[in-house]
This record gives sequence, C-alpha cells and structure tokens, in this order.
Amino acid sequence: MASIAPTEVFSFGTVELFGTKLSLSITEVVITTWVAIALCVAFSVFFTRKLSLENPSLRQLFIETVIVAIAKQIREFSGMPVAVFFNFIATLWLFVAFSNLVGMIPPFSTPTSDLNAVAGLSTVVFFSTYYYGVKFYGISFLKRFIEPNPVLLPLNIVGEVGRILSLTIRLFGNMLGWDLIIAMLVLLTGIIVPVPLMLFNVLGDLIQAYLYGALTLVYIVAGLKVEEIDRKLANLYEDWYQL
Repeated sequence: MASIAPTEVFSFGTVELFGTKLSLSITEVVITTWVAIALCVAFSVFFTRKLSLENPSLRQLFIETVIVAIAKQIREFSGMPVAVFFNFIATLWLFVAFSNLVGMIPPFSTPTSDLNAVAGLSTVVFFSTYYYGVKFYGISFLKRFIEPNPVLLPLNIVGEVGRILSLTIRLFGNMLGWDLIIAMLVLLTGIIVPVPLMLFNVLGDLIQAYLYGALTLVYIVAGLKVEEIDRKLANLYEDWYQL
C-alpha cells in the first residue's frame, strides 16, 4: 500500500548536520528498492548470456524484441536519434517496472508506492534534463532561467521545481489509486479469481512504468531544442530500431 512515512527496519541513531538532526536508518522501501535493483541486474544478465548472430535463442529473440520496441517508442516520442536517450529511458522503464512488480512478492512492498522513493526518482529525472542540456549546448543552457527577462528568474525556478512535484505526485498517485483498486477487487472477489487478478495487477504495474518513462522523455525533450540536436547528430546513422 502507498505510504508517506517509511517503516524503519534497521536504525543507526541520528546525526546532527548544520543544526538539523538526521536519522540514519534503513527503511523497508530501501530494502525493496535493493531487491528491485537486484532483479534488474539478474534480468539483464540472464537475457544477455550467450548471444549469437547465427543461432539466436528464444531468450535472445525475446530481449531483442523488447529492445526494439523500447527504441521505437523513444523515437516516436522524441523524434530524435534513439542513441541519445536509450540508456537512460530503457533503464528507467526497467527499474520502475520491477519496482512496481516487486510488491507482488511477499513480504515486500512496492517502492514506487512510497512518496519518498518516488520523490528521489523524480529528482534524478529532473536533473537529467540539465544533463542533456549541458551535454549538447554547454553551460549556456542554464541561461534559460533568465529568459526572456532576468526578472523572471524566481518564477522560472519555481516552474522547474514544479516538474519534480508533477512527476512525483503523478506516479505516487497512480500507484496509490492502483493499490486501492486491487484491494477493492480482492475484497469483492476474495480468492475466487486470484490468477486473473494477478495478471491484471501485472498489466497495471507495467502500464504505470511505461507512462512514467514516457512522461520523463516528454519532459526532457520539452526542455531541449530538437532541431539543434538533430543538426549536431546529422552524421549519426542508426537503423537498428527498424528491425
């Protein structure tokens, strides 16, 4: 179930930093996040072993299909070369998907149902916009804060920070609503239809991961000048996403 206050599993006391007391503890959401990361690593290792061009296995064909599907989605959303965003967006989709699904494994909870975890994830997404901006335009990209007039600097900062809140509340609210729907269905059906209900839950978790990754890509692209990046990457040829 979604939560705001994380449950402490191990506590190492507190430390005072600049007059503020910080709690040193490992919460339940931290442990489940580690489990989600471990599942991502295991998934990657399993599907990238013994790759072959001559005699690809069903496992290899499956992961190639997934990769091509992700690449096509990135291409359609961004309108730019896939290589620019593939590593970040594909990793984000994979991590959020496993974070959503790990809650189905007792006794783990869903990391993305915790407001603190989602806020941390959204902060990474927020700074990714500036990573790509500085990567393609240099430090001059930060001039956007004083455009079109330096007087608007405070408002521009508030607007940029609002992206973190938007991404956080969207995923947290979606997972909260999804948990409530599943809980209500369980109350109504009990154990009569457990397998269809589990499949429905898996589908919903994957959809939420897809929407979060797609929205992240939209936020990043919205902060960049697509035409300028296309000009800089004009010599980059790639057609693997059309396989």
